[in-house]
Amino acid sequence: MNQIFNPDNPVMRFLSKFCDLMLLNILFIITSIPIFTIGASLAAMYKITLDIVTNDDPYIIRGYFKAFKKNFKQATLIWLPMLFALLFFAIDLYVVYNIIDPGYSYLQFPIWIIMFVILSIVIYAFPMIGRYEATSKQILKNSVLLSVANIPVTIMILAIYAGIAYLASLSAKALITAFSIFLFFGFSAIAFYNSLFLIRIFFKCNPDEEEALKNRELEEASTL
Repeated sequence: MNQIFNPDNPVMRFLSKFCDLMLLNILFIITSIPIFTIGASLAAMYKITLDIVTNDDPYIIRGYFKAFKKNFKQATLIWLPMLFALLFFAIDLYVVYNIIDPGYSYLQFPIWIIMFVILSIVIYAFPMIGRYEATSKQILKNSVLLSVANIPVTIMILAIYAGIAYLASLSAKALITAFSIFLFFGFSAIAFYNSLFLIRIFFKCNPDEEEALKNRELEEASTL
């Protein structure tokens, strides 16, 4: 019985991380309600999920709000222009599909390309804001470079979001199911999954950080 409730038990570790992700998901939803705060919420959520991936055992509530407050200004200044741009091009797509002559449907292609670029930047920008100290210019520049240099990962992450959106649109039941999943753990679970790939990419750009993590793990293992 004691073995079952041992914190080092794989089942207990899984349940602990699952509960952490549920709590993190709630925090993300609450702080994202004003919409304009989503950028800071993303940065804070990725700060925690990246720490979980690297076994830093973060304090979820305290760590989240600390990262949210610390990165609020920078994340918001990056998020708002992206939000307005996405809304603008989403309206353009609506016009192309529903209002103008079908002969002009080719106009959708440059719009989709621009939206792909913006969303690719989002994938990398907010995790970097949450984890590293850098200027907004550096964040945006590095986000573009990383999205291109790691195009398979970029496409995979965007495909996950697109696939979920497509499945949710199939029926009212599917929409309610997706809403329920995201209400409890969907946002943080996807962020955690993305973090498994993002941390490898970040480590390739910061080998010293990876080396420091390995040394820390060796020290912890030697003390056991």
